[in-house]
Amino acid sequence: MLETELYEPIQSFLSAQGYTVRGEIGAIDVFAMKGEHSIAVELKTVISLKLIYQAIDRQKIADNVYIAVPKSAMKSHHDSYRSFTLLLKRLSIGLLVIHPDQVEVVLDAKDYDLSLSRKKNTNKKQRLIKEFSHLKNNVNIGGKRGKKMTLYREKVIKIANVLLENPVLSPKQIKNFTQIEEVSSILQKNYYGWFMKVERGLYGLSELGVKEIEKIAGNITT
Repeated sequence: MLETELYEPIQSFLSAQGYTVRGEIGAIDVFAMKGEHSIAVELKTVISLKLIYQAIDRQKIADNVYIAVPKSAMKSHHDSYRSFTLLLKRLSIGLLVIHPDQVEVVLDAKDYDLSLSRKKNTNKKQRLIKEFSHLKNNVNIGGKRGKKMTLYREKVIKIANVLLENPVLSPKQIKNFTQIEEVSSILQKNYYGWFMKVERGLYGLSELGVKEIEKIAGNITT
């Protein structure tokens, strides 16, 4: 598909909204006006960073800016769709997707309310601050992939260390040693497979747990 093939459906769509539409005005693919209100639309058959740059540049001269792409172009961003649309929202760039029989307004071009977004994510922020404040070990390296130290992992290691020294304990006894409130939940979920139920109400370390806790012994603070 050529970019020129995208013009007619966009032209028809905007005209139906009462806009006067022109193609290739200056460096803009599509420029439309209704009264004093202006819209700039960048047409592209594929999504790229260059397209975002162009849209940002058009915001200097148009009241609202959209990018318009065919439905096929969205397939390349299927896995990152949420992040891609959030980026456009943050930049106040609208998104039009051209289907064979219609133009879909996926995002309106409107100012992004950052304060509202922060209010919606208050719980997530509080969990992040809790993790930051309670984590004792500063062993994570920024940018590194793979396992990282989390508050949950620290608690699991602390419980495992207690069981390494005291092979069989009840959740209540472990809680007294560690002061960790959610001991029972951690033992029951056994996310890492480090624990095993010895008998009713008593827990110990699995072979994997012994192996893993000995491997990391001395590298963290408990």
